[in-house]
Amino acid sequence: MAAKTWLLVGLAGVALSASALAKETEPVPAAKAPTVSGVTVQAAPKSDPLVDPAREFVRQRLPESTFSEQYPRFRDDVCVKVIGLPDEYDAFIAKRLVEIAAQVHAPVAKAVTCQPNVHVIFTTEPQALLADIAKRKDILLGFYWNDANLKRLATFKPPVGAWYVTRTRDQFDESRLEMHDPSDFLNPRVGRAGSRLSNGMSTEVVHSLIVADAGKVAGEKIEAVADYVAVLALARWQKLDRCSSIPTILNLMADGCDPEARPEAATPADLALLTGLYSVQARASGSQQRSAIASAIRKATDKEQQ
Repeated sequence: MAAKTWLLVGLAGVALSASALAKETEPVPAAKAPTVSGVTVQAAPKSDPLVDPAREFVRQRLPESTFSEQYPRFRDDVCVKVIGLPDEYDAFIAKRLVEIAAQVHAPVAKAVTCQPNVHVIFTTEPQALLADIAKRKDILLGFYWNDANLKRLATFKPPVGAWYVTRTRDQFDESRLEMHDPSDFLNPRVGRAGSRLSNGMSTEVVHSLIVADAGKVAGEKIEAVADYVAVLALARWQKLDRCSSIPTILNLMADGCDPEARPEAATPADLALLTGLYSVQARASGSQQRSAIASAIRKATDKEQQ
Protein backbone atom coordinates (compact mmCIF):
# COMPACT_ATOMS: atom_id res chain seq x y z
CA MET A 1 0.00 0.00 0.00
CA ALA A 2 3.04 2.32 0.01
CA ALA A 3 2.25 3.37 -3.55
CA LYS A 4 -1.32 4.13 -2.53
CA THR A 5 -0.45 6.24 0.48
CA TRP A 6 -1.18 9.60 -1.15
CA LEU A 7 -4.30 10.62 -3.07
CA LEU A 8 -2.58 13.40 -4.96
CA VAL A 9 0.88 14.88 -4.80
CA GLY A 10 0.87 18.70 -4.62
CA LEU A 11 3.79 20.83 -5.69
CA ALA A 12 5.01 23.35 -3.16
CA GLY A 13 8.04 25.57 -3.08
CA VAL A 14 9.67 26.46 0.19
CA ALA A 15 11.86 29.54 0.44
CA LEU A 16 14.26 29.76 3.34
CA SER A 17 16.12 32.86 4.41
CA ALA A 18 18.31 33.68 7.36
CA SER A 19 19.56 36.92 8.85
CA ALA A 20 22.09 37.59 11.58
CA LEU A 21 20.84 39.25 14.74
CA ALA A 22 23.12 41.72 16.50
CA LYS A 23 23.02 41.51 20.23
CA GLU A 24 23.96 44.26 22.60
CA THR A 25 24.42 43.54 26.27
CA GLU A 26 24.33 46.17 28.96
CA PRO A 27 25.40 45.39 32.53
CA VAL A 28 22.62 45.25 35.09
CA PRO A 29 23.26 47.36 38.20
CA ALA A 30 24.03 45.11 41.13
CA ALA A 31 21.54 46.90 43.38
CA LYS A 32 18.61 46.28 41.02
CA ALA A 33 17.00 43.02 39.98
CA PRO A 34 16.30 42.51 36.26
CA THR A 35 12.81 43.72 35.29
CA VAL A 36 10.63 43.40 32.19
CA SER A 37 8.15 46.15 31.38
CA GLY A 38 5.26 46.25 28.91
CA VAL A 39 4.70 42.47 28.90
CA THR A 40 1.52 40.85 30.19
CA VAL A 41 1.53 37.12 30.84
CA GLN A 42 -1.91 35.57 30.72
CA ALA A 43 -2.47 32.06 31.99
CA ALA A 44 -4.23 29.59 29.73
CA PRO A 45 -7.96 29.40 30.45
CA LYS A 46 -8.93 26.52 32.67
CA SER A 47 -11.62 24.14 31.57
CA ASP A 48 -14.90 24.37 33.40
CA PRO A 49 -15.05 21.35 35.76
CA LEU A 50 -18.84 21.43 35.52
CA VAL A 51 -18.79 20.94 31.73
CA ASP A 52 -18.35 17.41 30.44
CA PRO A 53 -16.33 17.63 27.18
CA ALA A 54 -17.75 14.34 25.88
CA ARG A 55 -21.35 15.42 26.46
CA GLU A 56 -20.70 18.82 24.88
CA PHE A 57 -19.06 17.13 21.90
CA VAL A 58 -22.20 15.07 21.31
CA ARG A 59 -24.47 18.07 21.84
CA GLN A 60 -22.53 20.33 19.47
CA ARG A 61 -21.55 17.90 16.71
CA LEU A 62 -24.52 15.49 16.48
CA PRO A 63 -27.68 17.46 15.69
CA GLU A 64 -30.88 16.09 17.14
CA SER A 65 -33.76 15.26 14.83
CA THR A 66 -36.08 18.22 14.40
CA PHE A 67 -39.03 15.87 14.70
CA SER A 68 -38.14 13.54 17.57
CA GLU A 69 -35.11 15.22 19.23
CA GLN A 70 -33.21 11.93 18.91
CA TYR A 71 -29.91 11.02 17.25
CA PRO A 72 -30.40 9.22 13.92
CA ARG A 73 -28.40 6.22 12.73
CA PHE A 74 -28.84 3.65 9.98
CA ARG A 75 -31.50 1.03 10.54
CA ASP A 76 -31.28 -0.36 7.01
CA ASP A 77 -28.14 -2.23 6.01
CA VAL A 78 -25.34 0.12 4.97
CA CYS A 79 -24.46 -0.19 1.27
CA VAL A 80 -21.68 2.01 -0.11
CA LYS A 81 -20.90 3.48 -3.52
CA VAL A 82 -17.74 5.57 -4.03
CA ILE A 83 -17.01 7.32 -7.35
CA GLY A 84 -14.71 9.97 -8.76
CA LEU A 85 -11.27 8.48 -8.03
CA PRO A 86 -9.38 5.70 -9.79
CA ASP A 87 -11.16 2.38 -9.24
CA GLU A 88 -8.63 1.06 -6.75
CA TYR A 89 -9.03 4.13 -4.51
CA ASP A 90 -12.82 4.03 -4.77
CA ALA A 91 -12.76 0.38 -3.75
CA PHE A 92 -10.36 1.05 -0.87
CA ILE A 93 -12.55 3.78 0.62
CA ALA A 94 -15.74 1.72 0.22
CA LYS A 95 -14.10 -1.28 1.87
CA ARG A 96 -12.83 0.79 4.78
CA LEU A 97 -16.24 2.37 5.34
CA VAL A 98 -17.85 -1.07 5.55
CA GLU A 99 -15.14 -2.26 7.94
CA ILE A 100 -15.73 0.62 10.34
CA ALA A 101 -19.50 0.17 10.06
CA ALA A 102 -19.13 -3.46 11.12
CA GLN A 103 -16.72 -2.50 13.91
CA VAL A 104 -19.24 -0.11 15.50
CA HIS A 105 -22.09 -2.60 15.03
CA ALA A 106 -23.93 -0.70 12.32
CA PRO A 107 -26.00 -2.94 10.01
CA VAL A 108 -24.04 -3.85 6.88
CA ALA A 109 -25.38 -5.21 3.60
CA LYS A 110 -24.08 -8.64 2.67
CA ALA A 111 -25.05 -8.72 -1.01
CA VAL A 112 -22.69 -7.20 -3.57
CA THR A 113 -25.73 -6.06 -5.57
CA CYS A 114 -27.23 -4.06 -2.68
CA GLN A 115 -28.87 -0.70 -3.32
CA PRO A 116 -26.45 2.06 -2.18
CA ASN A 117 -27.63 4.28 0.65
CA VAL A 118 -24.21 5.90 1.14
CA HIS A 119 -22.85 7.78 -1.86
CA VAL A 120 -19.34 9.24 -1.71
CA ILE A 121 -18.42 11.47 -4.65
CA PHE A 122 -15.03 13.04 -5.39
CA THR A 123 -15.24 15.82 -7.96
CA THR A 124 -13.31 18.87 -9.13
CA GLU A 125 -16.63 20.75 -9.53
CA PRO A 126 -18.56 20.12 -6.30
CA GLN A 127 -20.71 23.24 -6.58
CA ALA A 128 -21.93 22.31 -10.05
CA LEU A 129 -22.72 18.81 -8.79
CA LEU A 130 -24.79 20.14 -5.86
CA ALA A 131 -26.67 22.54 -8.13
CA ASP A 132 -27.61 19.61 -10.36
CA ILE A 133 -28.72 17.51 -7.37
CA ALA A 134 -30.83 20.41 -6.04
CA LYS A 135 -32.51 20.68 -9.43
CA ARG A 136 -33.08 17.00 -10.18
CA LYS A 137 -33.15 15.16 -6.81
CA ASP A 138 -33.34 17.64 -3.99
CA ILE A 139 -34.39 15.01 -1.44
CA LEU A 140 -30.75 13.88 -1.25
CA LEU A 141 -29.85 17.19 0.40
CA GLY A 142 -32.11 16.53 3.39
CA PHE A 143 -34.78 18.54 5.15
CA TYR A 144 -35.53 22.15 4.17
CA TRP A 145 -38.45 24.54 4.58
CA ASN A 146 -38.29 26.70 1.44
CA ASP A 147 -36.25 27.66 -1.61
CA ALA A 148 -33.94 29.87 0.46
CA ASN A 149 -33.08 26.90 2.69
CA LEU A 150 -32.55 24.70 -0.36
CA LYS A 151 -30.15 27.25 -1.81
CA ARG A 152 -28.21 27.26 1.45
CA LEU A 153 -28.08 23.45 1.52
CA ALA A 154 -26.89 23.36 -2.08
CA THR A 155 -23.94 25.69 -1.37
CA PHE A 156 -20.71 23.73 -1.15
CA LYS A 157 -18.26 24.53 1.62
CA PRO A 158 -14.90 22.86 1.01
CA PRO A 159 -13.17 20.60 1.42
CA VAL A 160 -15.80 17.92 2.23
CA GLY A 161 -19.55 18.24 2.74
CA ALA A 162 -22.20 15.83 4.03
CA TRP A 163 -25.97 15.71 3.53
CA TYR A 164 -28.39 13.29 5.16
CA VAL A 165 -31.90 12.04 4.51
CA THR A 166 -33.63 11.01 7.75
CA ARG A 167 -36.97 9.58 8.75
CA THR A 168 -38.91 9.11 11.95
CA ARG A 169 -40.93 6.08 12.99
CA ASP A 170 -43.85 6.38 15.38
CA GLN A 171 -44.90 3.91 18.05
CA PHE A 172 -46.77 1.91 15.40
CA ASP A 173 -43.53 1.61 13.35
CA GLU A 174 -44.97 3.76 10.59
CA SER A 175 -42.29 5.93 9.01
CA ARG A 176 -42.10 9.29 7.27
CA LEU A 177 -39.16 10.97 5.65
CA GLU A 178 -38.07 14.28 7.13
CA MET A 179 -38.41 16.24 3.91
CA HIS A 180 -39.33 19.79 3.00
CA ASP A 181 -43.09 19.66 3.60
CA PRO A 182 -43.96 21.80 6.68
CA SER A 183 -47.24 19.89 7.11
CA ASP A 184 -45.21 16.93 8.38
CA PHE A 185 -44.33 19.00 11.43
CA LEU A 186 -47.66 20.76 11.82
CA ASN A 187 -49.39 17.39 12.12
CA PRO A 188 -46.93 15.13 13.96
CA ARG A 189 -47.47 11.52 14.88
CA VAL A 190 -48.39 10.88 18.49
CA GLY A 191 -45.68 9.31 20.62
CA ARG A 192 -46.03 7.48 23.90
CA ALA A 193 -47.80 9.67 26.42
CA GLY A 194 -46.70 9.95 30.05
CA SER A 195 -43.06 8.87 29.62
CA ARG A 196 -39.96 11.03 29.86
CA LEU A 197 -37.66 8.15 28.94
CA SER A 198 -39.27 7.51 25.57
CA ASN A 199 -41.81 9.12 23.28
CA GLY A 200 -42.36 5.91 21.38
CA MET A 201 -40.54 7.27 18.34
CA SER A 202 -37.22 6.54 16.65
CA THR A 203 -35.18 8.42 14.07
CA GLU A 204 -33.03 6.91 11.32
CA VAL A 205 -30.56 7.90 8.65
CA VAL A 206 -31.90 6.75 5.30
CA HIS A 207 -29.16 8.09 3.05
CA SER A 208 -25.77 9.78 3.40
CA LEU A 209 -24.30 11.88 0.61
CA ILE A 210 -20.62 12.82 0.97
CA VAL A 211 -19.14 15.20 -1.60
CA ALA A 212 -15.40 15.96 -1.58
CA ASP A 213 -13.51 18.56 -3.56
CA ALA A 214 -10.77 16.45 -5.14
CA GLY A 215 -8.47 19.45 -5.35
CA LYS A 216 -8.92 20.40 -1.68
CA VAL A 217 -8.09 16.93 -0.37
CA ALA A 218 -4.96 16.76 -2.49
CA GLY A 219 -2.01 15.47 -0.54
CA GLU A 220 -4.00 13.78 2.23
CA LYS A 221 -3.29 10.11 2.89
CA ILE A 222 -5.85 7.77 1.37
CA GLU A 223 -6.16 5.95 4.72
CA ALA A 224 -6.97 9.20 6.52
CA VAL A 225 -9.52 10.25 3.89
CA ALA A 226 -11.17 6.82 4.04
CA ASP A 227 -11.58 6.97 7.82
CA TYR A 228 -12.79 10.57 7.66
CA VAL A 229 -15.45 9.65 5.11
CA ALA A 230 -16.49 6.56 7.08
CA VAL A 231 -17.04 8.44 10.34
CA LEU A 232 -18.83 11.22 8.46
CA ALA A 233 -21.18 8.82 6.66
CA LEU A 234 -22.30 6.69 9.61
CA ALA A 235 -23.84 9.50 11.69
CA ARG A 236 -25.40 12.87 10.98
CA TRP A 237 -22.87 15.59 11.82
CA GLN A 238 -22.76 19.37 11.93
CA LYS A 239 -20.12 22.12 12.38
CA LEU A 240 -17.46 20.16 10.50
CA ASP A 241 -15.37 23.29 9.99
CA ARG A 242 -14.64 23.67 13.71
CA CYS A 243 -11.67 22.08 15.42
CA SER A 244 -12.65 19.91 18.39
CA SER A 245 -10.85 19.46 21.69
CA ILE A 246 -11.93 15.80 21.61
CA PRO A 247 -9.47 13.79 19.47
CA THR A 248 -11.42 13.01 16.30
CA ILE A 249 -10.62 12.22 12.68
CA LEU A 250 -13.01 15.06 11.79
CA ASN A 251 -10.26 17.48 12.84
CA LEU A 252 -8.43 16.37 9.68
CA MET A 253 -10.38 18.88 7.58
CA ALA A 254 -11.36 21.40 10.28
CA ASP A 255 -10.09 24.96 10.59
CA GLY A 256 -7.74 26.02 13.35
CA CYS A 257 -6.38 22.58 14.17
CA ASP A 258 -2.69 22.02 14.79
CA PRO A 259 -1.47 20.26 11.61
CA GLU A 260 0.93 18.17 13.68
CA ALA A 261 -1.85 16.97 16.00
CA ARG A 262 -4.47 16.01 13.42
CA PRO A 263 -5.39 12.32 13.61
CA GLU A 264 -4.86 10.31 10.44
CA ALA A 265 -7.22 7.51 11.41
CA ALA A 266 -10.50 7.11 13.25
CA THR A 267 -9.73 7.68 16.94
CA PRO A 268 -10.96 5.67 19.94
CA ALA A 269 -13.35 8.58 20.63
CA ASP A 270 -14.75 8.35 17.08
CA LEU A 271 -15.29 4.61 17.33
CA ALA A 272 -16.75 4.92 20.83
CA LEU A 273 -19.20 7.58 19.68
CA LEU A 274 -20.39 5.50 16.75
CA THR A 275 -20.55 2.33 18.84
CA GLY A 276 -22.56 4.21 21.47
CA LEU A 277 -24.85 5.64 18.80
CA TYR A 278 -25.59 2.23 17.32
CA SER A 279 -26.09 0.58 20.71
CA VAL A 280 -28.49 3.06 22.35
CA GLN A 281 -32.15 2.22 22.55
CA ALA A 282 -33.73 3.45 19.32
CA ARG A 283 -36.83 4.77 21.09
CA ALA A 284 -35.07 6.32 24.09
CA SER A 285 -35.37 10.07 24.53
CA GLY A 286 -32.72 12.33 23.06
CA SER A 287 -31.30 13.16 26.49
CA GLN A 288 -31.00 9.48 27.35
CA GLN A 289 -29.26 8.75 24.06
CA ARG A 290 -26.89 11.70 24.52
CA SER A 291 -25.89 10.52 27.98
CA ALA A 292 -25.19 7.00 26.76
CA ILE A 293 -23.12 8.17 23.78
CA ALA A 294 -21.15 10.64 25.92
CA SER A 295 -20.45 7.93 28.49
CA ALA A 296 -18.98 5.70 25.77
CA ILE A 297 -16.71 8.55 24.57
CA ARG A 298 -15.62 9.37 28.12
CA LYS A 299 -14.60 5.79 28.83
CA ALA A 300 -12.64 5.57 25.58
CA THR A 301 -10.73 8.82 26.12
CA ASP A 302 -10.00 8.01 29.78
CA LYS A 303 -8.63 4.62 28.79
CA GLU A 304 -6.43 6.15 26.10
CA GLN A 305 -4.95 8.67 28.55
CA GLN A 306 -4.03 6.02 31.13
